Amino acid sequence: MKSRFDGLLSFKEATDKWGLNESTLRKAVTYGKLIENVDVRKFGKQWIVTEEAMLREYGKPKNV
Repeated sequence: MKSRFDGLLSFKEATDKWGLNESTLRKAVTYGKLIENVDVRKFGKQWIVTEEAMLREYGKPKNV
C-alpha cells in the first residue's frame, strides 16, 4: 500500500542518493529550479524534496 509520504526525501537522503551537495539543492530553491511548496517544503529546519522533482532536475540517482 502506498503512503502519502512515499517519494518524499530529506535533502540529506536526496543528496546522498544523487551524489550532490546539500548546498546545490538550497541554491536550486533560491534560483527557482525547485519550487517551494510544489517540489520542496521546509518543516522547521528540515527541507523535504519530492523524488519526482529530483528525477526531473537531476536524472536518475547515482548511488542507488
